[in-house]
Amino acid sequence: MEEIGAEMKFGTKAETLLNLKKTDISAKVLDVFLFEYKQWRSDPNSFLEEIKLLGLHNTYIVRSSSLSEDSFEASFAGSFESILNVTLSNMIDAINQVFESYDTIDDSNQILIQPMLEESEISGVLFSYEKENLSPYYFVNFQRSSDTEAVTSGVGDSETWISSHHNPNAAPEEFLQKLVQLTKELMALFQFPFLDVEFAVKKGELYLFQVRPMVVNLNEQDPLSLDSILEKLFKKYKKLNQPHPNLLGQKTLYGLMPDWNPAEIIGKRPRQLALSLYKEFVTDSVWAYQRNNYGYRNLRSHPLLISFFGIPFIDMRVDFNSFIPEELDEKIAGKLVDFYLSKLEANPRSHDKIEFDIVLSCYSLDFDAKKSELLDNGFSESECTRIEFSLLNLTNKIIRKNEGFFEKDIQRLKILENKFTEIKVSDLSTIDKIYWHIENCKRYGTLPFAGVARAAFIGVQLLNSLKESRYLSSEQQSAFLSSLFTVSSDLKFKLSQLKSGEINREEFDLIFGHLRPGTYDILSSRYDENFESYFDLSQVESDKKRPYFEWDQSVLDNISDTLRVKGIKINASELVDFIKKSIEGREWAKLVFTRSLSEVLRLISSLGQRLDIQAEDLSFLDIQSVRKLYSNLDHRDVREVFLENIQLNQELYEYTLSLELPNLITSPEMLYSFYVFEDDPNYITQKSVQGQVIYLDKNEHADVENKIVCIQNADPGYDYLFSKRIAGLVTQFGGVNSHMAIRCAELGVPAMIGSGSVHFKEISNAEIVQIDCAVKKYNVTQES
Repeated sequence: MEEIGAEMKFGTKAETLLNLKKTDISAKVLDVFLFEYKQWRSDPNSFLEEIKLLGLHNTYIVRSSSLSEDSFEASFAGSFESILNVTLSNMIDAINQVFESYDTIDDSNQILIQPMLEESEISGVLFSYEKENLSPYYFVNFQRSSDTEAVTSGVGDSETWISSHHNPNAAPEEFLQKLVQLTKELMALFQFPFLDVEFAVKKGELYLFQVRPMVVNLNEQDPLSLDSILEKLFKKYKKLNQPHPNLLGQKTLYGLMPDWNPAEIIGKRPRQLALSLYKEFVTDSVWAYQRNNYGYRNLRSHPLLISFFGIPFIDMRVDFNSFIPEELDEKIAGKLVDFYLSKLEANPRSHDKIEFDIVLSCYSLDFDAKKSELLDNGFSESECTRIEFSLLNLTNKIIRKNEGFFEKDIQRLKILENKFTEIKVSDLSTIDKIYWHIENCKRYGTLPFAGVARAAFIGVQLLNSLKESRYLSSEQQSAFLSSLFTVSSDLKFKLSQLKSGEINREEFDLIFGHLRPGTYDILSSRYDENFESYFDLSQVESDKKRPYFEWDQSVLDNISDTLRVKGIKINASELVDFIKKSIEGREWAKLVFTRSLSEVLRLISSLGQRLDIQAEDLSFLDIQSVRKLYSNLDHRDVREVFLENIQLNQELYEYTLSLELPNLITSPEMLYSFYVFEDDPNYITQKSVQGQVIYLDKNEHADVENKIVCIQNADPGYDYLFSKRIAGLVTQFGGVNSHMAIRCAELGVPAMIGSGSVHFKEISNAEIVQIDCAVKKYNVTQES
């Protein structure tokens, strides 16, 4: 083995443990009995007497210690047998079994035997650096059980704690403090920082089972130091966390998935062009104008999205303020915002379901149940009544037939279609076209889209309240959603027409050609640029007649009576029509405004070609550097302006990739260390499916027919998947009312949307998974 430093070198697994047992480290190493194959095959029985010298124990563990294990080039972790709970009576068989698991049995190959650590309380694995980017974080994956191989074997419920090396705070549990201290000792002892440490805890005592070098590429640049940026981030968080004169709420939280869910749309670590476009089109100001237009508090000038060194977070105090009806009394409103913040902090798994689990953003038929929760949390009857009526008035203004805000927003989107064509065919320069496509899209595209999307959220909540009030079952709710005709339905219909020759490619591309997986990603090709990669017409089925859902008239009559009693100023038929139109309208609005966005990306790409700047580099360009050129003359040429900005953002992106932050930040201390909580997936449909898993990279065009597709985040550009007859869908990010959730509900595709990092990692690494949406569970039946 290669020697590292003057203090100690790595040997085989057994040799390393023997050497560590002789040193003064802050963990116990169990007794080790080590021997080679050439010794074993000469006289196996004689070894039983030597093993007894370890002391009499009920059981032992026979562990592999192959010469090919735990090297700097490959760990081969789990490749060879280790047998637990071995007694002296079956020791010989166990040793033979371990030797037989080696690829080749060299005379120098080893086995080590140790007494079993019985009744341990915690066991797990620590990595001293993040494995992909070598970020300076401790990653501890552990289980609170007596099974010392539970984590490494991937069974049971595990927990993960992540901590920066530069952490001024004590670890939250004593065993973690001891484990970090031990790791620092080992790093110094071996003079090698990249360690894989297996451990257990019994009666507060830390036991070291194994330490080996992580397999890393040391030819790349050294890991970034995050000390200074974490300190800056901590100071920034403290400032943002203070009371604000224009905001209700005593503090704030930050989430990756609430409301406009940036992690779903642009990813957790977007490049600067995608991030800056999302901020410009939606989260800097457009979102707030829409909320205020619809009767909520005025949050104009408050950006919704805060970038923490390139990682996009939603400011939850700003967000919760934006869900308060403008007419609600200030004192009650402030109390409500603080209640929302406390509730989310206590229920972090609801971070992607805030409109269903946390806030009251509209009036619904199940308000009495929500009122009970308010009463239990210090709100008076009078305060609840005022909250109820403010929500009722707001909801009526939005949903009233021919008067509702969203009907007017649908009309504004039709204006954008004309504006888009005018700019595209004009003689304006490329820079000017980019500027005006953005401006027109914000005014006539994303602003009305945000309004229609708000109406759709309200529509879904009202639909859910009909189910909760037992006016329809879960199956009927799914059947109703399947009867809707949205963009996805039209896409399938147009593909069947294209296959039959009823329309041609030009006609298809005119409607759908601008779509691309990763709507804000310049590196993702459009449908019209790479049609054959996205669609296989031989797989396209003839368009089937959409299922028709018929509401029972007596049920509608009962709903109308309830609506009248509750003060909702439409009847049941009008309510159903609103739900249908708002959900269908939202998907159509998305199709319309993304045409302008996609054209902006196309124009930037075209500009880059003229300036000899590759698309890979353009993905780091801030859109503001382009917009400024419309109204500002610069002494530098355009290429120089762009390249300087690109270089700056490429440097920033190194920190974006290295920084580890939780999905929900509830305190400044979490910037340094945090537990990774398991998200509650959003199960879509009532179906059950079992199939082969395929993890789809955004640039990958694999065969997905009849497979369960896993993808981190999926926006409208991934609609092509539904033409390929996928069996199911699993995403890491996404909410219950997200684009893909609606698509899967409409098409009857069983799905887990927003499964979270823990579930997503398990499923995407599997070969076969069974998902039962009705009972909300999944089983990995075979792992790769």
